[in-house]
Amino acid sequence: MPKRYIQKQIQNLTEVSRSKPEVLLLGAVLLYIILVTLKITAFNYVILPRQSIEIFRDKFIYTLLVTLMVSPLLFVFRTRKVFVSLYILQTIFILVNISYYMYFRTYFNITEVPAIFNEGMTAVSHFSAPLSIDLLVAFIDLPIVVFFTINYKKIRVLILKLHLIVILVMVLSAGIVYQIETERYRHVASILQDLEGFFGESKIVESYGTVANNVSKIYEHKDFNLLIKSLKYGQEQSGKEINKVRPNFVIIQIESLDSNAINQTHNGRYIAPYLHALSEKSVFYPYTLSYHMGGGTSDVEFSILNSIQPLADYPAIKLPNYTYPNSLVRPLLKDGYRPYAFHNNVGEFFNRDVAFPKMGFARFFDLKAMGLKDIGWGAPDYAVFKYESNMLKNVRKPFLTYTITMTSHKPFTNAENYYENDAYDDVIDKKTGDYFNSVSYADQSIRSFVDNINKNFPNTYIIIVGDHTPDINTDEYKQASFMEGDQYFEFVPLFIVTPDHQIRMEDKEVASFLDLSPTILYASGIEFKIKSDGVNLLDPKRKSPRIPLVDRSFDREELFQKISAAPRE
Repeated sequence: MPKRYIQKQIQNLTEVSRSKPEVLLLGAVLLYIILVTLKITAFNYVILPRQSIEIFRDKFIYTLLVTLMVSPLLFVFRTRKVFVSLYILQTIFILVNISYYMYFRTYFNITEVPAIFNEGMTAVSHFSAPLSIDLLVAFIDLPIVVFFTINYKKIRVLILKLHLIVILVMVLSAGIVYQIETERYRHVASILQDLEGFFGESKIVESYGTVANNVSKIYEHKDFNLLIKSLKYGQEQSGKEINKVRPNFVIIQIESLDSNAINQTHNGRYIAPYLHALSEKSVFYPYTLSYHMGGGTSDVEFSILNSIQPLADYPAIKLPNYTYPNSLVRPLLKDGYRPYAFHNNVGEFFNRDVAFPKMGFARFFDLKAMGLKDIGWGAPDYAVFKYESNMLKNVRKPFLTYTITMTSHKPFTNAENYYENDAYDDVIDKKTGDYFNSVSYADQSIRSFVDNINKNFPNTYIIIVGDHTPDINTDEYKQASFMEGDQYFEFVPLFIVTPDHQIRMEDKEVASFLDLSPTILYASGIEFKIKSDGVNLLDPKRKSPRIPLVDRSFDREELFQKISAAPRE
C-alpha cells in the first residue's frame, strides 16, 4: 500500500476529528449501526420459540459484525433512492414476518409469496392480519434513517473520505465472522450443514436470521415435485363392504372455533350454548390437534380430506400438478356417493376451485356459484347453510358435503353486519368480545342447519370440527394452545353426530385431523383402501398410534394431559 495513500488517509482522519459537523456525522453513523443491529436482533429474537439473554447477546454480536460488513455498501450509490428503498423493503419484510409468525407460529418464506400473495393482500384489506406490539421493532431505527436520508450526500462524502478505515473494519468483521463459522462448522452448527438437513428453521433464525432461512428454503423449494414427494403418507388401511344402505355425511369446518370456546361462559351463559349441549349428546373429542401451517385454514381441509400432513412452509393446496391420490372423496365417489363442497368466499381463494374438483368433488360451490352477496368478508354462514339445505332436497343419496364457514374469521367483526347481540358489549378486550359474538352467531347458524339435516336426512353422520385457534390470550379468554420447544400445538373441538345417536366424551386422548378420513370410510360401510396415520374414532377398541406433527410424533394421552392442564383464565 503506497505510503502517500496512507498519509492521505491519516490526514483525512485528522481533519474529520477537528471538524465538529463531521464528528457529529460520524457519531450518527455509529448510532445507525447500533440501532440497525438492535432492530434486526430484536426482530429475530421475538420470533424465536426459545429465548434467553445468551441467545440475544450472541445474536447481537453476530448481527453487528454483519452490519459492519454490509452497511458501507449502502453508500456506494450517488442517489439516496436506493438507501430509502432498501429501508422500506426491510420494514415490510419485518412486519410480514412478525405477523406471519404470530399467527401461524412458523416462519414466512419468500417462496410462498407467489402462492399466497392474493390471500395475504385480501386478509390485510379485511384487517385480518395479526397485530402485535412486537411490530414496533421494525421502526426502532426510523429517526436515524430520516436523518441519514436528509444528510445522505454528506455521510457518503464522509465514508468515502475515510474509506481505508471503512475497508479495514469490513475486512476485520469478515475475518471474525469467518472464525465464528469455522467453529460452528466444527461443531456441526453451520448453515452449510443445514442445507444437508442437520437442523431446523428456528435454529437458522437464531444463528443467522430470517434472510438466511429464506435462502435455505429457496434451495429446498427449487422443485415442486420434491415438495410433493415430501408429503408423508401413513400406513395402508382397508375396509370391506359391510352394508348396502349407505349413510350420508355432512362435514362442517368452523372458522376459528377453539376447543375452549365450547365451555366458555360470559355472565353465567355459554357463548356457544348449542355446541356445549351437543358435546353431551354426541361422540365428542374436546381436543383435536389442528394442522394449521403454511397454507393457513386451507391446511385443515387438505389434512382432513387427504389424511396427510400439509407442508410446514408452503400451502399444500396450491401445489401444481398434485393429483390428491389419497383423497377421502375418491373411494366414496367410486361407490356412488355424490360429493359437494361449500364455502362463503370466492373459489380462487387458496385455489379451492381447482383443488376440490381434483380431490373428486362433483362441484365446489363458492360465493359466486351460490349467488350470494359478499357482506363484510364473504357471505353469512346462515346464507350458505340455507343454500346447502335447499340444494340437498334434490340431491341423489348417498351424499357427502363439506362446508367451510367464514363469518367467525378474524378480525371477528363480520357477524356485526347481520347479527344483533349486545351480550358481549361489556367484554373489556374488544377482540375477545367480537370473538364471543362471532362464536355465538356460528352456534345459532349451526343449530338451525343441523336440525334441518336431522329432520330431513336421519341416516346421516354430522361431523363438526373447528379449524384453528383464534389467536386470543387475554384475561377473559385463553385459547387451547401451547408451545413446546420449537413446536406449536393448537386444539379444536370435534363433534360426531351419528345416526344411531352414540354418546361418548373422550377424556384421555386427543384426536387429529388425520383421523377423520378413516372414521368416515369405516362408517360408510364401503370397500376402500387409504393410507393414513389416523384411526377410526368411532371404534372404542381401537389402538391409538402417535400423532405425527412436522418431523416428530406425539403420544395422544400426553398431549391430552398437557392441553387439558393449560390455564384457561
